Amino acid sequence: MKTKVKCIAVLLLSAVFTSLAIAGPSYKFSPEIPLMYSFNIAGDITYKYEDIPNEKFSIFSKGIITFETIEVKDDRYIIKVTPSKTVVKLNNNVFEDLSDNENAVSQVISTSVIEIKPDGEIVSIKEIAPGILDIAQIFMLLPVFPEKIAKPWKQKIPAFNIPGVPMSPLIFVYNYSQAEKETAIQLSSNQIIKEENKEKDITTVFTGKNTSKGKFVFDENKGEINSFNGIVDLVLNIVFKMPSSSDQKETENHSIPLNVGIKLNISMERQN
Repeated sequence: MKTKVKCIAVLLLSAVFTSLAIAGPSYKFSPEIPLMYSFNIAGDITYKYEDIPNEKFSIFSKGIITFETIEVKDDRYIIKVTPSKTVVKLNNNVFEDLSDNENAVSQVISTSVIEIKPDGEIVSIKEIAPGILDIAQIFMLLPVFPEKIAKPWKQKIPAFNIPGVPMSPLIFVYNYSQAEKETAIQLSSNQIIKEENKEKDITTVFTGKNTSKGKFVFDENKGEINSFNGIVDLVLNIVFKMPSSSDQKETENHSIPLNVGIKLNISMERQN
């Protein structure tokens, strides 16, 4: 009898908890009204090869990103992402400055097409006017909303494509907080990185830590992100393993270690 009572209590609690869960919101993109965001990226990337002094690259970029919905099909949005009015600096060397040009499209930052589901899942990202940097990859950080939000959830995103830096997949935790005026979604990570990739004869081993964090402000009624502020904070220890030269034993591997530090402050703000 006691066992039955306990089972009923558990079922009741489960039903109450489920009823309290928030129905997952969704993103909405209008073909009639493009979305425009200002963006700012600033920080450092450091490299350290064995027996070679540290190399540090200070990065700064700002501008406008326009999201233009070019097609809606099969419950998916096809969105063109165009960077304009951009400024790009590396170690204070100006690569591009279009800040005074209203119509010029960046040649350094790629124009891309994103295919995205209403829940936020990025199906694909394709560069249609390739540049040195593909800022559209940042949108892989968008929250992918569960059907019901009852607790924080995890997302694993593919490796970012940062020029000259091999990357491993990253794991983030999202914490949803609904309020009357705005919905905040906190992004955080305390990931211990342990990954291994093999391509042909080269094995790449990743260890390190991901302590990135940030905050999205989401308008549930409009289905739009209002802003994002955060920091990508990674420490990566990378070892490339490859067969030794033919004059050495076949069982020996040649290893090249690389230490990488990435700390980038990223912000976006809705402009229209």
